[in-house]
Amino acid sequence: MYYVDCFSDSFYNALMFSRFRLAICIALCIILFYPAILYAVVFNNIAGVIDGEIIPYWSVLIEKAFNLTGGSDKEVLQKIIDRRLLLKEAEKFKITETSQDNKNIQKVLQDIKESLGEDKFNRLLQEYELKETDLLNLIKNRIIVERFIDFRINFFVVVSDDAIKAYYNDHRDEYGDKVLDDISEQIKAILFKTESNRRLEDYLDQLRRNAKISINL
Repeated sequence: MYYVDCFSDSFYNALMFSRFRLAICIALCIILFYPAILYAVVFNNIAGVIDGEIIPYWSVLIEKAFNLTGGSDKEVLQKIIDRRLLLKEAEKFKITETSQDNKNIQKVLQDIKESLGEDKFNRLLQEYELKETDLLNLIKNRIIVERFIDFRINFFVVVSDDAIKAYYNDHRDEYGDKVLDDISEQIKAILFKTESNRRLEDYLDQLRRNAKISINL
């Protein structure tokens, strides 16, 4: 009588290989015959978590599809996280949108429609199961964050005349025959933006350290 040694390495390897082939076949069948299932799994995947608040992968897809945020999936996710951190801070300081902001929100939405085209815009709304009000809310939050940055960061940024002059002297080759008086405002804007970005990144670093953040991308 012939007996199979179930504890032998050869039997175990054969069993594992058989199961592996079965798993591959099942996965291929799902991809070929049930692509909607695969799409649903990816679409509803958790991209990240911030202080217990789940950020689904579709949030990243929406940002990219409607040209709200550019970059890789991971870069877009980080921007979403940073925006939510700043939005919480804005709520603490009771920063809300103004009537002018509401006009800007509508303008941004109109720009998105024009850049995508009406047909593609409506198709994306249907694909991601969104309403225009959902997009308006995303745009509103972005504008509130911008107002908070002006309030909490930019208000304290001061560019001195000495800093402008020093920058001009260090980059004189770039400006050719242009005198300082003609480009002082341009240089001031450059220095202001640089300092604003530096302070904002420092502020965000502090918020990130105090938050529980998980990134799964």
